[in-house]
Amino acid sequence: MPELAVDQTFETFQNVSGFSVEDLALLACIAPAVTPSLPQLTNMFYERLGSDPATAMMIEGRVDKLKTTHIAWLNELFSGGDPQAIVAHQEMIGRAHVKARIPPVFVAASMSFLRATFPCLFASVIADKSEVTAATTAILRTLDVAHYLIDRAYLLCLMDNLGIKPALLNRLMTT
Repeated sequence: MPELAVDQTFETFQNVSGFSVEDLALLACIAPAVTPSLPQLTNMFYERLGSDPATAMMIEGRVDKLKTTHIAWLNELFSGGDPQAIVAHQEMIGRAHVKARIPPVFVAASMSFLRATFPCLFASVIADKSEVTAATTAILRTLDVAHYLIDRAYLLCLMDNLGIKPALLNRLMTT
């Protein structure tokens, strides 16, 4: 599969979505309030996955390992780390999802769960209520970036398997 890289398409996504280093900095500021709740959020997430027959089959026998990985990923979102390193790690996660043959619908549904869950979590753990809206915006943008990069990994795999270039894919998708 071709190597993923930050390119003009990602820059456009970033510009239009508003995702910025300020989002990552805000998430790092609220980390002390949020990160103690991440194991509980992860438990809820895997209970939800386990309740659906299709996703339950994908996680069967691996839940404890997956929970550890999930909590580490969530903690990274609140680390305030280098944006380029975070993007590179999200791209690696995308390649791992493709390699593990996780259907894209599972990624989309999982991200939807997180987008719905984080605002409630923030409202319950952030003391300064004026920060809740900004923090919610920041996490939603960050999840959107993660989702975009994972989806892009699927597209790159598809292009590689079909032997087509990005320009042709764009023409095919917009015709």
